Parts: sequence; C-alpha cells; structure tokens
Amino acid sequence: MKKHKQIKRNHHYVWSFYLKSWATDNNIFYISKKGKIACDSVKGLARETDFYKISKLNHMDIEFIKKISASSPQFLQEIHMSHLDDFIKLSNVSSFISRVKHVPEEILSVQKAIEHNSLENLHSFIEDTAVEVISNLAQGNSECLMSKDNMIAFCSYVGHQMSRTKSFKEKSMRAIKSNPDIGVEYKELLELLEKNWWFLSFMFGISIGCSLYESKDRDNHIFITNDTGHPFLTSDNPIINVHSSLASIKERQAPESADFYIPLSPKYAYMINKSEDYNHLAYSIGLEDVKIFNEKIVDKSYRTVFGSSEAALKTHNKRVN
Repeated sequence: MKKHKQIKRNHHYVWSFYLKSWATDNNIFYISKKGKIACDSVKGLARETDFYKISKLNHMDIEFIKKISASSPQFLQEIHMSHLDDFIKLSNVSSFISRVKHVPEEILSVQKAIEHNSLENLHSFIEDTAVEVISNLAQGNSECLMSKDNMIAFCSYVGHQMSRTKSFKEKSMRAIKSNPDIGVEYKELLELLEKNWWFLSFMFGISIGCSLYESKDRDNHIFITNDTGHPFLTSDNPIINVHSSLASIKERQAPESADFYIPLSPKYAYMINKSEDYNHLAYSIGLEDVKIFNEKIVDKSYRTVFGSSEAALKTHNKRVN
C-alpha cells in the first residue's frame, strides 16, 4: 500500500526523532511501567493507539471550540478558526460516508484516513519544520536559533510538544473533574471537552507556541551545556515548568509564571524562563543542578523516563515506580 494511503494508528505523543538523541541505533533505555529498566526502539515508546483520532464535529462541538478560542487575541482566533474550518470539512466528508449504504472499501479507507491520519499528519508537519533546529540544538549548536524561521519552528514545536502529551490531557481532565462544585451543566461541558480534546490540544499548542515567540525578547533563553559526565534524562512529559512559585500554589490553582526546562540530549538542554533564577546556567552547570533537573523530570513524568544508558537510570527506577 502506498504511504499516503496507509492508516496511521500508532500515534506518538513524544516525537520519536527527539528521543533518538538518547538512543543508540534507535534503541533507548527507559524505565518500564513496572519500574524495571529496559531497552527498546524509540518507535514503540511514548505512543498510544488512536490518540489523535479526530471525532465528527456537530454544531455543539463547534460552538464549544469557538467559545474557548474567543479568550485568545484576535490574530490567534483567526488561526484557530482556519484550522477548525479544515477539520469541519473533513468531518463533513466522514459523516457523509457514514450515511451512505454499501460503501466501497476504497471509500471506507478514505474515511479511516480522515479520522486517523489528519491530526497526526499536522503534528508530523510541525515536527518536520523543526527537524533541523532540534538536531542542531541536540548537538550543541545554539546559534541556529539566530534565524527567525528556526526560532519560529522551535517555539511552535515546544508549544505543541507541551500540549499534545498524554500527561497534559490527563492532568487537565483530572484537575477539572476534581472540582467539588461540579453540576449537571458542568458535566455536559466536561463531555464536550473530552470529545474535542484532540482539536483543543492542537489549538492550545498553537497558542503556547505563538506566546513563546511573542515574548522571546522579554524571556530569558538559556542554552545549557552539561560537562559533568552525569547525563540529562528526559521523559514522556519532556517539557516541564520548574519555576520556584510552583512550591507555594494551592491545589487546582494555575501557575502564573513559568520557567520551562527542555532537555535536548544527554549533554544539552534549553530553558525559556520568566525568572532569572537559572541565568547562571548559561555559563556552566554543576553536578547537583543536573541531578535536581533529572529528579524534576522523573517526578513530572507520565509513565516513562528515558536515558542514554542503564546506569543513567539506575538511581531513578524506584522513584518512577
């Protein structure tokens, strides 16, 4: 079967190309669900079947998405709605096929491609635009971000990688469901949120990426070189907020500030910060700081922590479990 006709059901919520920076011959060490250290292909990890499968959009879904988008600046709303219009058209085609009797197998495969491939292909497009910059950063070339196009691609990648994970979805849902005042109307909104999360998470990724690029000259961008011999780890939640204010926020309270830590390889990492707490790391990083970052990555992981060797993970498997 030709590649463009293949149905994509194994959806990675962490880019496999990103994980290759910790891999040898595409095989990466990781801590399994049982807390054991294993080694496997990056292709089979940090993924879920049909995670980006799109649902058919009805009038209520569309109005719900538009209301959430309405809190964004006008230019972002226009971007959101442009993508929504595309998905509405795809949804209409899928709905039409569902209503037709005795549909040929070839047409059914078109419907499956619409449902399983559409959003996955969009994520792949965003990844493709960032391949060069992520590859350069993972090898220590931070000057690649001097290019406007590369900085746009990087911010877009970071925004989407934050919002597209299984961790982001489940933590968001859990926070909303834990509201003690939840009523009938609220439950209906929650159902809409769950049904349309596939699009909303993509929309959030657009907004986060645009925000990161817009504030790039006000934020502290820090490229970190780790020469300690103690490698950075990453996880299935690879971009985390390490701002000091997180220690004092209340349950279900949204953080007001962020210092984003982004491991790029065992030796290099990047930060996009509101605070100046980590500015000194642009010059050098000590062993204790590396260990603290690794512990934060482990603590904020969803299910899996990745490393470049078994030894790098050995002290963390009990913590993950």
